[in-house]
Amino acid sequence: MAMRPDFYKGVDISFLPQCMDAGMKVRDLDGSEKEPFELLEKYGVNAVRLRIWHTPGNVPESGGYCDFAHTAAMAEEIHRHGMQFMLDFHYSDFWADPGQQRKPKAWEGLDSCQLEEAVYRYTRDTLLALQERGLLPDIVQIGNEIRSGLLFPDGELPDYAGMVRLVNAGIRGARSVAGPSEMQVMIHLDQGGRYFYLKEWFGHALAEGLMDFDLIGLSYYPFWHGTYSDLEGTLARLVEEYGKPVMIVECAYAWRKCENGFIDEAQEKISGFPATPKGQRGVLERVDSITARVPGGMGLGVFYWEPLCLPVNGVGSWAENMGLLDENGQALEGIQSFSLTREEYASLVWEEAAAALPAREEERGPEGENLLENAGWEKGLEHWQAESSGEHVSFRVLSEAEEGCPGSGGNGLRVEGRKNFTFRIAQQVRIEAAGYYCLRAEICGTDTTGVDVRLFVQSGEGRKELAVHPTEHGFTAFRTEAMWLEAGWALAGISVAAPPMYMTARGLSFFRLPSEK
Repeated sequence: MAMRPDFYKGVDISFLPQCMDAGMKVRDLDGSEKEPFELLEKYGVNAVRLRIWHTPGNVPESGGYCDFAHTAAMAEEIHRHGMQFMLDFHYSDFWADPGQQRKPKAWEGLDSCQLEEAVYRYTRDTLLALQERGLLPDIVQIGNEIRSGLLFPDGELPDYAGMVRLVNAGIRGARSVAGPSEMQVMIHLDQGGRYFYLKEWFGHALAEGLMDFDLIGLSYYPFWHGTYSDLEGTLARLVEEYGKPVMIVECAYAWRKCENGFIDEAQEKISGFPATPKGQRGVLERVDSITARVPGGMGLGVFYWEPLCLPVNGVGSWAENMGLLDENGQALEGIQSFSLTREEYASLVWEEAAAALPAREEERGPEGENLLENAGWEKGLEHWQAESSGEHVSFRVLSEAEEGCPGSGGNGLRVEGRKNFTFRIAQQVRIEAAGYYCLRAEICGTDTTGVDVRLFVQSGEGRKELAVHPTEHGFTAFRTEAMWLEAGWALAGISVAAPPMYMTARGLSFFRLPSEK
């Protein structure tokens, strides 16, 4: 077992076997070919995180990867290179995150007691099998980004009691194999920069009897999970409140913008760094710096999520712009972010002005008459059609003076989901004359994996949509592309499909563009 490092400089490279089977070649900064682990080791990576899926063969899109056999083979490489090994139980046959926590097919139909026993036995047996091979993980995650729960519907929040029973079953399974001196148990949540979400989760979970664990792991993507100041405050408050070391186990940023990849201009602005190789490195070093400065040495390290993946032109995916390799498999300068020590990370100085992009001009205001009735909700929801997925979704009109809707812009509509939810608010609009039309709105709120907020305009078979990325630090104006509409009727509104989050919308306007458009 490798000695625990002073600061974890880690990567999640669960995609690597799939990429290598597809013929990927990895190259150093100078273009020379390297074995993947050789490249990582050269630049200071000392830990690797792997996800494990229960029976990925049940899901054709998985390619059968991330099963036990692939995990064990990768664990051998990790140990051969003297790195720390973190194992991430998804408790699913495929992806598990705040927006989806599907139980394995093998566990469908089990009652609650049987499901707890299945979680316990699967966790224990997997770890025992690794231990027998001399591959026991140094850290084990009981679930992946479980802020909305796990193993839906049995462990879906707000049923904290049901969730805690399942998490505890996993913890018991891990503890039956090894104690914390050999293998530490981690609880992993998203929203690394939003303390209010994390305090709510831990408060309820501990009240329901969450068993003792060793580490708090967080996902922090700066385009989703709050500002760097938010992250710094959150890490310090978690340590103070719960006395557990903290670690960023998922972090990444783009090295370019591309049409089908992650990161658009709005997210780039939120992140505070340009989507360039230098900007990518800046984000990583800043997150490392914040984590290294957590009081008492309680910030243990940072893991980059899937850095070794090759862009495939025309395929919209993470690999297009979020890895640390270009189209030729050559390492980008972000790989050098792993080379510093805890002390060197902590000594980095960041000037806010240097880390901020120039303010993007707000979309130009509406031109012509606003065709929406009761656009500012002065008469409540009159003229509007509101639909939601259930009782765990709340929505109400906020006056301009109320907290959550500051500044000019009239009333706002606040929407909040306490579990995974859908919501739509829309209005039928009479189109008197053919022309180009747009929908505009100002939105603030929270974001994470699986959040899908869209402005939309629909008429007959035609539809225009604009995906928006809210941030709680002020309203951002968004506008759909112009859509040609004939005289008749159109439906204009906002749709949300998301894990637990909130948003406020205001300043809605549906208008016709000037005829020269």
